[in-house]
Order: sequence, then C-alpha cells, then structure tokens
Amino acid sequence: MVPKISIIMSVYNGEAHLTDSISGILDQTFTDFEFIIINDRSTDSSPAIIRSFRDDRIRVINNEKNMGLTKSLNRALKVARAEYIARQDADDISLPDRFERQLKYMKDHQKVALLGTSIFVIGNSGELLEKRTAAPDPGKTLLRGNRFCHGSVMIRKEVLDKTGHYNELFKYSQDYELWLRISKQHETRNLTEPLYKLRFYSSSIGASKIVEQAMFVILAQKQVKTGLNPKTIDQIKNNEFERIYQSFSRSEKVRFHNITAYNYVQNDDMKLAKQDYMIVFRLDPFCLENDLHIVASLAGKRGIWMMENLYRSFRHILYKIIGLKV
Repeated sequence: MVPKISIIMSVYNGEAHLTDSISGILDQTFTDFEFIIINDRSTDSSPAIIRSFRDDRIRVINNEKNMGLTKSLNRALKVARAEYIARQDADDISLPDRFERQLKYMKDHQKVALLGTSIFVIGNSGELLEKRTAAPDPGKTLLRGNRFCHGSVMIRKEVLDKTGHYNELFKYSQDYELWLRISKQHETRNLTEPLYKLRFYSSSIGASKIVEQAMFVILAQKQVKTGLNPKTIDQIKNNEFERIYQSFSRSEKVRFHNITAYNYVQNDDMKLAKQDYMIVFRLDPFCLENDLHIVASLAGKRGIWMMENLYRSFRHILYKIIGLKV
C-alpha cells in the first residue's frame, strides 16, 4: 500500500542526536508513513545507528559521495510515494502528535499547500532554550523573511511536483526559496502549537557561513521577485559573494545586515552584531526595527531576545484579534 506521508531526512555525520531523531519519528501517533533517510556519505557512526533500527517503514538511500542537503533532499523527493511530504532534520525531534495534527489540518484546509509549526528551541543536551510561536498566516510577509522552520513542514506532493523541488543553485536557504515559489500560487500556514524541537548549537557557526546564509536569503527573494540574471548565477556558482553584495540595492543591503546581525546574536557574537546594526543605521537611519535593535543591544543578547519575543507575541496577538499579518 502507498503510505499517506513520506518523511524525508538527510543525514551527514549526525551521530550525536540521530537516535533521538529517528525514535521521535517512529514513535508518532500517526503511523501510516514511509521514512526516507538519505545517508549523505557520513564518516561517523550514523550508518550503523540507522541500521540498528528495525522498522519496515524506513527506506535508506546511501549517497556514493557527499552531495549536500539540497541535492540529497531532491533525491529523496524523486522516490517519495506519498500524498504528503514531511521534513525532519537529523538533530531535531518531532513531538509524538506532530504528523497527526498536521495531517488533520491539511485535510480540513484543502487550499493550504505548505504547513509548518511553532517550535521549541533546545540546546545540545536537550534543555529548553525558548519557545517560538510561528506566524499563523505568513501571507505576503514571507517576502520579509522565512516564517517556517524547515524541519517542521508538511507539503502536498502534487504542489511540489508542479512547482518544482529544491533549487540546487542554493547551498543555503533552499527551503526559503521553495516556500516563496509555493506561496505565489498557494496558501501557506503555521500551527501555533509547538510540535517540533529545533536543536541550536551556540557558537557553532562560523562568520563566513553566516554571511553566505544571509546572502542566499536575499538571493531567494530576488529569484522569486525578478529572477536571477546569468551574471549573478555565475557568481553564485563561483562563490563570488563580495561581487554579489556590491550588486545589492540599498534596501537589500539593509535586509542582508539585519539578517547577519540577528545570526551573530544567536551565535553569541554581540561585537559583530553591533557592527552590522551600525551599518544598517548608516544605510537607513530611519529604520525603526534596527534602531530598536541598537537600543536593545545595550543589554546584550538578553535584550535582543526579549525584543524578538515581544515582537513575536505582538504579531500573534494582532493576528488573533484583527487578522493583521505583520
């Protein structure tokens, strides 16, 4: 029989938390699924951990060489058989009723093509760091930033087949670029209940990776708005990020530095975060959000987190009361 959900997960050297991640899937209250695990040429004990699970719902694909996340996910999508596609990351944990809740919502709301959830952010040892309430109805605000946790989403396969899979030009933000494409033709939503635990490693991301990640966010927005010209595509392929940055408009540079500043804060690097806040101030001194970040940064990371949580709560309240999408 064809399963109802295809869950796809790419694994590369994920031995630290892989057992918990796989167990969280197999222990779901909804059981009619296939679990496609792509081993992206791991060199640690990940393959052995995967083999230790004896469950007929698991389908393992072993890459002959390391392909990276984007290509690995596309390889899984090509063999997925179910009506719905769900994501899972190898570090994270899905709460037991996640798929049952998401599937019910998708059945009750036939126009919704993409459904994420709110999340709990956990540390390396599983300790709770924070709760993040996702925007229930991202709508056009998706162009301002990614409103979905990649590992928490469920998507209608028929929509993916028509829209296209992940864009393999994108090393990072491949999920965001796909969500933007889907949202042009279909409704997208988030469940406000946290049904997914996202693991965050403080101080684990290098500054160069933060810059590249932010670069691809802006490129995803450009791709959906106007398309990327051949020159930019060549620059992406050649990793010429400085040239790409120079081609950004002022507003794109503002968004770029807002993103890098936020990620520096998450990475416990307040010095670099403050530098980016000041770059934004010089580019646009009347950007209220950035001005508030500058003030909040005087209290360090805690000040930024408090402001971000207040903003998420304020956004959720406005939506619940008057349906305003912010």
